[in-house]
Amino acid sequence: MPKKQLEGLGLHSKTNPILPITQDDILGTPTPQPDDLASVANSLQSSSTTLSSFAKRQQRKLKIKNLKKSMDSSFTIPRYFKRLLNVRSLDFETALWEMLNLIIQPKRVYKSLYYQKQTKNKWSRDDPSFVILLSFFLTISAILWGLVYSTDILTIFKLILYMVVVDFVLVGLSVATVGWIIANNFFIQNPNMNVSSSPSQRLLNIFLPTDSMLEWAYCFDIHCNAYLIIWVCLYLVQFILLPLLRLNNWISTLLGNTLYLASTSYYCIITFYGYNALPFLQKTEYLLMPLPVLVCGWMVLTLSGFNIANYMSNAYFN
Repeated sequence: MPKKQLEGLGLHSKTNPILPITQDDILGTPTPQPDDLASVANSLQSSSTTLSSFAKRQQRKLKIKNLKKSMDSSFTIPRYFKRLLNVRSLDFETALWEMLNLIIQPKRVYKSLYYQKQTKNKWSRDDPSFVILLSFFLTISAILWGLVYSTDILTIFKLILYMVVVDFVLVGLSVATVGWIIANNFFIQNPNMNVSSSPSQRLLNIFLPTDSMLEWAYCFDIHCNAYLIIWVCLYLVQFILLPLLRLNNWISTLLGNTLYLASTSYYCIITFYGYNALPFLQKTEYLLMPLPVLVCGWMVLTLSGFNIANYMSNAYFN
């Protein structure tokens, strides 16, 4: 039968088979050649490199953003100073309540933090009333010490500078910073610390954790809370007992050293309560490790006849 008649009946000739026999006939696209496959692989690799670079840039931007956010949440200086300049916004009644309970029932003060966290979504104080009151008490103590044990006006100003600015504020800033770093690296599991990070990145994460839940301002609040007992023992009680403590006998040495042991030990305990109150911190009991060291130091100094109270008074007034 002629070829044209076969095609008219819906049949194909031998040159045009009925079923497709190649991949091109099935897919309708030409089979990629080796050169085409290499081009596609290079394109995919280039796209992967571009995406990886983009992800690294986004991760870097996110870390910077988290760092800024952490610093903003930790150092609430603008709001702090706004309330400092607005006397009507200061809550001295609550600050006095906290001071009284820190001496009698310190755990009660830290339990109230949960209410503050629920209402203000932060652990640290945004009211400087506590710091103002404690600074005021320290200033009054410095003036009394200067009037009784020194007649020089310049010495009184030096006492105020040392007792308030140096001993309380500057030392407090240092202690809070060290406590913040230690807590972020030992009491919190830091997700940024991994073996794949570079040494510089790990060092940066140690001193500037970008996603820390712990506020630096809260660490400073802990120092202020603990320093209250320092003021009571070493600025009030020692001021009253100083004529007795400066006597050159064993009883004066025992009383003076015991007073310093009690104040520093209570400082460590209040500090432990502060960090232990946060639910996301672990192993905070290590903060109590200095207590045995303090007791051993007290025994050595007392048995050797070294009077800390007499030494400190000479350091301040001589």
